[in-house]
Amino acid sequence: MIPKQFRIHIVLIVIAIFIVIFPILSERPDTQKAEKATAAAMEFLHLIDAEKYAESWQLAADLMKEKVNKQEWIEKLTRTRTLSGALVERSEEDVSYSTTAKDSPDGEYISLTFASKYQRAESVTEFVTVMLEDGHWKVAGYFIQ
Repeated sequence: MIPKQFRIHIVLIVIAIFIVIFPILSERPDTQKAEKATAAAMEFLHLIDAEKYAESWQLAADLMKEKVNKQEWIEKLTRTRTLSGALVERSEEDVSYSTTAKDSPDGEYISLTFASKYQRAESVTEFVTVMLEDGHWKVAGYFIQ
């Protein structure tokens, strides 16, 4: 039996661990959602890699289409890919889950981060935000750094 004077310490330690661990666990999507969101992101990225920019825009969530029109999307990607060259490799670095996103309605969002290498850009980070729209995961944002 634990002496009375140490019981409160144990309770406080357990609470502290819970406070630290819970936010980390709640940011991880469940496996099925993560797989579907990742598949949607990869389909989208493969279209971009194949220079099928108009088709990638068609696959995007309405939220993204409202912020960037099709012609602007095509022009931006064409400029970016002209500078960076073709994709050499891409690896997933991080996946996180949220029910909110900046300047967007509440919903289910999964953010994916990829470490990528292009012909003329050695170290690139790609950020893809996928949202659940009408029961399907669709890309709501794509950013390159």
